Amino acid sequence: MDVRDYRRALGTFPTGVAIVAAYDEDGEPWGLTANSFTSVSLQPPVISVCVAKSGRVFPTLSNSDHFAVNILSAEQKDLAMHFASDVENRFTDTKWIPGTVTPLILSASTQLECTVHGRVDADDHEILLGCVINYTHVGVPPLVFCQGAFFSAPQLEV
Repeated sequence: MDVRDYRRALGTFPTGVAIVAAYDEDGEPWGLTANSFTSVSLQPPVISVCVAKSGRVFPTLSNSDHFAVNILSAEQKDLAMHFASDVENRFTDTKWIPGTVTPLILSASTQLECTVHGRVDADDHEILLGCVINYTHVGVPPLVFCQGAFFSAPQLEV
């Protein structure tokens, strides 16, 4: 299978963009950009994210009992790129606050704090299941990614 072509095929599915974050054992925040986030269950409230085992944030996430999913707003494309980069400490110069048990990105459209509900080995990734223990959301359009480009979802009235 041509991996690049397969990746292009998968890229035709539009996704939201989130920063998954947790504290390491020294209390330092670590995070990565992810677009493999989904709601799994409403009762109990369970979500999932897929994390590459080769990434530098994987050791922190694999050792943590808690993590956050910060769904980015349409205005946070630069932040998405920053957390997808090779920068060692991605939280340097990033506006964030400590949540109940996780680091939260300011101005995100949604913030979900989770306890680890389970982990599933998925070859070069780990599927991290989280039970949502706290969340906030604001009525701003989220950031969307499709075919290698970012764009804004339309503002919907709730």
